[in-house]
Amino acid sequence: MQVFKRAVIFILMFVTLAVGGYAHAETGRITAEGVNMREHASTDSNALRALALGSEAEVLAEEGAWYRIMLADGTVGYVRQDYIFAPSAGSRGGYVLDDGTALRGGPDENTYVVALLSAGQGVRVKSIVGEWYFVTANDQTGYVYRTHLTMTTASMASASMLKQGMAGEEVEKLQKELYRRGFLGKDNLTGSFSSTTRKAVLEYQKAAGLGSADGVAGAETLNSIYDSGNKLKKENATFTQLKGTVVMLDWFKGGNEWLNKGAKFTVTDVRTGVSFRARRFGGWYHADCEPITAADSAVIKRAAGGNWSWNRRPIWVTYNGKTVAASMHSMPHMADPTPSNNFDGHFCIHLLNSKVHETSKACPRHQACVQEAFRAGRK
Repeated sequence: MQVFKRAVIFILMFVTLAVGGYAHAETGRITAEGVNMREHASTDSNALRALALGSEAEVLAEEGAWYRIMLADGTVGYVRQDYIFAPSAGSRGGYVLDDGTALRGGPDENTYVVALLSAGQGVRVKSIVGEWYFVTANDQTGYVYRTHLTMTTASMASASMLKQGMAGEEVEKLQKELYRRGFLGKDNLTGSFSSTTRKAVLEYQKAAGLGSADGVAGAETLNSIYDSGNKLKKENATFTQLKGTVVMLDWFKGGNEWLNKGAKFTVTDVRTGVSFRARRFGGWYHADCEPITAADSAVIKRAAGGNWSWNRRPIWVTYNGKTVAASMHSMPHMADPTPSNNFDGHFCIHLLNSKVHETSKACPRHQACVQEAFRAGRK
């Protein structure tokens, strides 16, 4: 009998441990339309199904930025935390979608109006009651019908919807991230949501495949752009970041010393926006240079239209915190310091008033491209 009792106790303990992750399960509500429930806690994982706005699921466990959930039919999968409201997680941030949205005294259209809220106003969502969100707006509390409000992630709890005409720290934070990803130029980091910022937001939304491609930085856009796992950047990100910062530098009045022999720097092709790394190894009237790697050589060839060419091209050279208007051709010739870079020779970079070694005279075509590079970099 004692053996039997011990066996029963052991089985009960095993069952308790096995279901321990489910002991404190709670019901969560999906906060957006078409939310993917995935096989694993990763956006690269297979989507098991799309969940409807307001649908319920049992929250089983928390794994990083994800919740493991179970649907009514027993299907288990993962949903990002910003797309499901779990009461135990506390309040969540949100923003109002429409001007004149009623904050009501109860979860009913017939209850009194506590206040009228403005589009973009930030609120704190305390709970969900049927089709209504119970929220705090400034120092007032009440209910907002779900179609008039969208939630943010917990980390974005204080952020409101950002749109043209707004200004402040949140706008500047958004602009810095757009700049980092190559959608906004450095001269547009103003803290004011201008038409240029709106265009950058719209371009990002389209590139990220977001449903809300309207130039307004709402919850979906903010969640996406601040997601550390999202590596989206424009191919010509460097071009956009440098625009507005380009200066002229005379080769014989500091240029030769600035782009010193041995310098490793970034070259940005003005007409295509692509960038590559290069090294100066020689030259006295201009810089004799080579691409650092075979991948850099491939970028040069692509920028030139797929073939090596003597045609001059306007470029920006970025080195030691300065970006200078310049010109280059892409034809490999003569000295070849690094055969492994797939560039059979070297190419030349000219700055303002640089000269050709053979004639000791300035090349008009190079100088025209230097001027083109400068004009493009000032805009």
